[in-house]
Parts: sequence; C-alpha cells; structure tokens
Amino acid sequence: LDVGNYLEIKYPTLGVRFIAIQENVDTLKETGTEMMPFNNIFNEWYAAQTSKKIRAVWKNKAANGKRVSSSVPFGYVKNPQDKEDWLVDEPAAEVVRKIYALCLDGRGPLQIAKQLEQEKILIPSAYYASLGRKARKQYTNPYAWDQATVAGILANQQYTGCTVNFKTYTKSLKFKKRMENPVENQRVFEDTQPAIIEKGQWERVQALRANKRRPTKTGKTSIFSGLVYCADCGAKLYYYTCNTYKDESQDHVVCSNYKLSLIHISEP
Repeated sequence: LDVGNYLEIKYPTLGVRFIAIQENVDTLKETGTEMMPFNNIFNEWYAAQTSKKIRAVWKNKAANGKRVSSSVPFGYVKNPQDKEDWLVDEPAAEVVRKIYALCLDGRGPLQIAKQLEQEKILIPSAYYASLGRKARKQYTNPYAWDQATVAGILANQQYTGCTVNFKTYTKSLKFKKRMENPVENQRVFEDTQPAIIEKGQWERVQALRANKRRPTKTGKTSIFSGLVYCADCGAKLYYYTCNTYKDESQDHVVCSNYKLSLIHISEP
C-alpha cells in the first residue's frame, strides 16, 4: 500500500522520476509500471512469510527456556565462554541489593534515586563506561539516577535467578511497538542463573510496590499503609498522625470515604 501510494500519487505529484533496474521500471518512460502492483504484493508476501518463520523460531526457543533477549540486566554479565550463561557482576549486584533493601525500608523509587545520587553511586550507563564497555544511554551526570531505572530494577524478576520469556510481543509485522504481555501469558524458568535477590524478598518488594506507602507530614510511615481497609465500606484506610490536647502525637487510620464526606460537609 505504501509503495503504491508513493509510485502512483506522491512521486508524480512531486515530479520525481522512479527507476527500478531489477524490475525494468522507469516512470519517465512509462515502462514496467503495469506490473509494479503485482511485484509489491509478492514482495509483501515474502516479507510476511519470512517474519512468520523468524517468529516461530524465537517462539520455540522461548518456550524451551532459551533467552531471546540480548540485553543483560544491571548486576549480571555474560560469561565470556558461554554467551547464554550469566554471571553475577558483584559491584553492580551490590547496588541492586542496596536498592531492594532501601525499598523494604519504606523508600520509593524517587527517594532511592536521590539517595544513590547523594552517595555518588554510578548509574548503570556510567558504570559500564567505567569498565570500558559501550554505554547504553548518553548521560551528563554519572550519579543522576532516574526513578524509572530504579523502578525497573525493583520489578525485574530475573534477579531471583530465573528467566522470564514472552514479557512483550508485537501485534503484526507492520506494528513494531512492543506490547506488554499479561502475566498469565509469560513463561518463567527457574534457576537459569545465580540469584542476586531471594525470591521471598522480591515478592515482598512487589507487595510493597503494589500498595505504595506515603509518609505523612510528620515524615512517619505505617507498615500497614495500603494494606488495611474499612470493615464497613471496604475503602482504604489512610494513616495519619495528629497531636492530642496534651500535645502528644497520636497515630490513627481514617476511612477514605469518611474523610471525603467530611470535606463535602465542610464545603459552603
């Protein structure tokens, strides 16, 4: 469709002469243009068939537990003797362990990123550059951690020593954007490389990330934030700290629906 649009509409409109030596096409001499639509169809079929064959090969590899992604997560490095094997990159792995520990202490990705920057810990790209390896991304500040990078590390299940295949997919040959695959359609193969994070620790982090805890104005955070719900209406209970008449701080939880009703009542 695109080729036909260019050859029959755009090129004639712009006065562009198109020559295809293999197909003996010359739009100036008006030769060979009659067969171009058929050639385009055959070329499209060839590309589609090639794509199907490649997809089948990769799908078969992924279904058998083979890694189909060439990228290695921060904290691992490819074994020089076997590219399919991953080894623990200990300096980077220590940073990964630190990120998980900070998350379990109640810090979010942005807070963790700020702390890593304050402690002058190299970002992944800067770390790779320090080892003489090609950096994946350009950077100006080697310590400026991005919260998205931290969140990606916290969500990466492969740190537990497994391989996760079918995480993304493409809908068709022409739609190149990769789509997130539902968890039930993914395949997890255990013990394919040494673990950096224990499985129980990773699961705990996922539970905390699913129920994000935000500190109050006093800076305090409850371990039950995002985990408790109202027994009457089922709404979330929010954690608050206030001062009593004796100037003593008191921790409590408030139903979110009850709080909204108070706001509406107080409005004129």
